[in-house]
Amino acid sequence: MKFRTLGGVLSLAAVSLAGAGLSACGGSGSDGGGSSSPAQAAAASTGPGATDTKNCAVPYGDAPAAVSTITSGSGAGAVADLLNVLNQCATVGGETLKWTDAKNEARTACLFVPPNASKTTQLPLLVFLQGSLFPAPPQLILSDWIPLSKTADLTGDTKRPGFILLLPIGRNTHHFYPFPDNYALGWDNWYRNLDRSSPDLNLDVAAIDQFVSQVQGRGIVDNDRVYATGWSNGAALAELYALNTPSIAAAAVYSAPAPFSDVQDPCYQTPFATTMTPIMDIHNACDIIGTCQTSTQFHKDLAQLFPKLQQNVVIVDSNKQVVQSCNAACASQTIAGDPAGNLNHLIWPQVQNNAMFTWLREHPLSAKQQ
Repeated sequence: MKFRTLGGVLSLAAVSLAGAGLSACGGSGSDGGGSSSPAQAAAASTGPGATDTKNCAVPYGDAPAAVSTITSGSGAGAVADLLNVLNQCATVGGETLKWTDAKNEARTACLFVPPNASKTTQLPLLVFLQGSLFPAPPQLILSDWIPLSKTADLTGDTKRPGFILLLPIGRNTHHFYPFPDNYALGWDNWYRNLDRSSPDLNLDVAAIDQFVSQVQGRGIVDNDRVYATGWSNGAALAELYALNTPSIAAAAVYSAPAPFSDVQDPCYQTPFATTMTPIMDIHNACDIIGTCQTSTQFHKDLAQLFPKLQQNVVIVDSNKQVVQSCNAACASQTIAGDPAGNLNHLIWPQVQNNAMFTWLREHPLSAKQQ
């Protein structure tokens, strides 16, 4: 299998600068039913607290992410601005969608619609959330999902091959990640306000909602099969989003940091879920900043908290083949301490694409436990 990395694709773009199955889990009530609103679920979170409670935006964890500027984070913001030049849908043949958020910030997304999609042949919608730091469109090249959007089986219906692919573009904001990803492109999964009735709804969640709605408004989406996926920082938000968005049928993500308690998060929380969205999470045995260890613990926590939630946690080696456990030598929570994990993190597991598609296909919204 020939792997391509984010670094390789960016070099081509003239920019110089990476299983154990777990079945279980449920909602914020004692029965794991997921019946609370996002606000109630967040407020009821009984996490260990924060290292600086004075600055924590209870009940949603951290405050909304600060926007990155060219001078943010010892110049990390300048790197983000440079890489943002490549966030153009035309570079990968996508249609550009636009929306302006509540802070009057222009938001965009790339849309790929197979030629067979129509009001009479409705197709699944797969929402792909980018990994942070690197521009979004090239990540679809790495995953190979643009050509697969015309052929992959997400329905079990031979008359409806393919899926509609939606790629929302992240923002330049502050992340609780090491330099240069501390002020970079990506998503704010630390401010966990997914309460759609709140005027202070997470801006990234609002943008994803809007772009999904725009595509659904065309009448070409099989609403029983709206799925979430993502890479790295995008995978973390995809999990948080899926667990608190009833219309998402299932999620399949790659290399997600723990979305409620990542290693540098000052306002971590106990995981909460308001809908039992089945989740498949693939991560490397040796992964960046100890992601295998922290993500595995996250899913164990979910299993204890929400026994009705279906999960499939898959650990892979450097060849993206399934193994049984994390590599203890790769538990470092620093960039410098885990060079092999950094590289593994930058390689999408193409050999696992069919497994991800199978997971999604087998979990339509109509089969989801409420």
